[in-house]
Amino acid sequence: MAIEVEIWAETIEKKLLEDNSFLNHIADVSSDNIINGSIVHLPQAGEPSAVVKNRQSLPAVVKQRKDTEVLYKIDEYTSDPVHIKNAETKELSYDKRRSVLDQDLANLSEEVAEGMLTNLVVSPVGDNKELPKANIILTSSAIEVDSAVGTGKRKAYSLTDLQYMRKDFVKKKAWTEGNMFALLTAEAITQMFPADSPITATYMQATSEAERRAGIIYKVQGWSIMERSSVYILGSDKGFKAFGAVEADTDSEGCLFWNKNMTEKAIGTTEAFERIGDPTYYGDIYSFLVRCGGRARRKGYEGVGILMQSLV
Repeated sequence: MAIEVEIWAETIEKKLLEDNSFLNHIADVSSDNIINGSIVHLPQAGEPSAVVKNRQSLPAVVKQRKDTEVLYKIDEYTSDPVHIKNAETKELSYDKRRSVLDQDLANLSEEVAEGMLTNLVVSPVGDNKELPKANIILTSSAIEVDSAVGTGKRKAYSLTDLQYMRKDFVKKKAWTEGNMFALLTAEAITQMFPADSPITATYMQATSEAERRAGIIYKVQGWSIMERSSVYILGSDKGFKAFGAVEADTDSEGCLFWNKNMTEKAIGTTEAFERIGDPTYYGDIYSFLVRCGGRARRKGYEGVGILMQSLV
């Protein structure tokens, strides 16, 4: 029996957002005129006109505003085609086809999430390709803990770090109430929100049922907090490591903070491919495709910040 391609395509899109709930909190600009291209252009307004109090010199100098743009790429993610033998669809006591496709879909979802996390801090096209080092804030706690990556000790995560991150966004005019999100590692969640703390319970109770369904587990100091097993790994020079790269002893974790309205994503039409009863493979062939991209909307990456565990 053939799979229902339309249903699987809808399932792919739904699973991408369920498994990676942080994607739901990035402004969505998906549309045919954007996603059908390979590069998205984001116009950047130039400097506003100067304002002079009690102007004495006339005529005033006439100037033109010089606008620029930043770019991001729409990436294409494709799963390797998988072959399911005809006998396996008839003789096994479980639905192997469903099992295989679910596994491939989970793997595709993880790759798309890692790609989007990368795109928010490193753009492969245009100028201003990487998040400025000034947007990376180091943990400042006096408490030392074993590092979750690399070796040795790191300064522990603390609730004070959330306050410092808030201050940095406010100073850069990148803070808007109700649109601020943080994606913390499991290590950061454990250190900031110990299970036996009454404060943790208070922050948890601050979230509504709808917010919990959307992946938000705590609300603290204006931040809506979500969790992921890992977010970023950075070197001691604050450079971002590629997902899956070999860790160095001095590498540290990084957590993502962002303003929803200052980031954007574009997810294209997802595709599920099938070839039923292939005469050369004596079975069925399946594969998936997703097109997705995103970036910080401003050229200086205002609205995006990283909290990095500091070396001791």
